[in-house]
Amino acid sequence: MFDKLASLISDHSDDAVEFGDASCDLSPTDERVAETEELLGCKLPISYLWFVRNYGGGEVYGEEIYSIYPVLSEKSVGDIVYQTRWWREKGLVERTDIVVSSNDFGEVFYMDTSKKNADGEYPVCVKAGKIVQKYANRFDEFLSKRIENPNG
Repeated sequence: MFDKLASLISDHSDDAVEFGDASCDLSPTDERVAETEELLGCKLPISYLWFVRNYGGGEVYGEEIYSIYPVLSEKSVGDIVYQTRWWREKGLVERTDIVVSSNDFGEVFYMDTSKKNADGEYPVCVKAGKIVQKYANRFDEFLSKRIENPNG
């Protein structure tokens, strides 16, 4: 199902993509996934779970893609729960949004869980200041776009 994305990641692993792999200690357990979903208040989409289970986490052109850390703590700044809570508490995203990445340009990328499709996937939006745009139809499309065109 995600063969094309896996190939794209592999093709760019020397220049754009720095991800772990399925054997790394960052791949979340089922218990951590369940805890994360409970803390976020919704189910995570299959494309995001595929990413964290196969790669653990990592960066695309130096921008971290938030993952599920083995243990959630105050030091888990790259954890999807930590980041989502921070952005929600500051009032910068809605309570239904799950933050997946942010960058030095002031953009935040998030999954809008209020718009789940029939496959259980959420659109990924990008917000810069008060400007919000749909960036991708689902998380795997978001990853592909970030890898293929980091500036767009």
